[in-house]
Amino acid sequence: MELENHEKQKIEDGYGAAYHRIYTIRVPIAIDASREELRKLKADLNHYSLHLLARFEKLSGSATQLAPGDEFQIHISGPWNGPVRVSEVTENAFGLITLQDHFEAGRIDFRILPGPDGKHSFFQIESVARSRDRVVDFVYDKLPIAKVAQALMWTAFCEKFAKEATENTGDCATEVYEVKIQTERRNEKTSLWEEA
Repeated sequence: MELENHEKQKIEDGYGAAYHRIYTIRVPIAIDASREELRKLKADLNHYSLHLLARFEKLSGSATQLAPGDEFQIHISGPWNGPVRVSEVTENAFGLITLQDHFEAGRIDFRILPGPDGKHSFFQIESVARSRDRVVDFVYDKLPIAKVAQALMWTAFCEKFAKEATENTGDCATEVYEVKIQTERRNEKTSLWEEA
């Protein structure tokens, strides 16, 4: 399968308010061990996704590695699928940008960060996006149906990453995997980010 239109869908192309969201989960292992789990994630994004809400289909690039320019179709529950392209890949992170026909216009980044004590790390998903058009804005912003589903999807994604990263450690049986979500909405009149 190939994407019909490979044009990037920038946040400026979207409609309505922009949202900035950060999902963070503490992983009770050092950054080096989290890096190994991130390598697995790069090899198979679909493994970490809640399939009731979204499924990743890789359309171009290696079947086992992630590289800039690779493209995915994210099959999303509901009327819209989400074509994306890998924008960058580093040892500790990778980013996806939305392509035309995605229900959002913007980007999403996945990263691991070291904890201050060196004994744990953090897995983080950060997105900055707007709705694609008036219809999506209504379902996402006015009726928060899509917003709630999206939060459930990325929360489950974070939890699975943390659990699988620590499955061979002694701490994983008692670890509480709590995802912290920070949400900001850009005020359309002032262009300032406000806590939402």
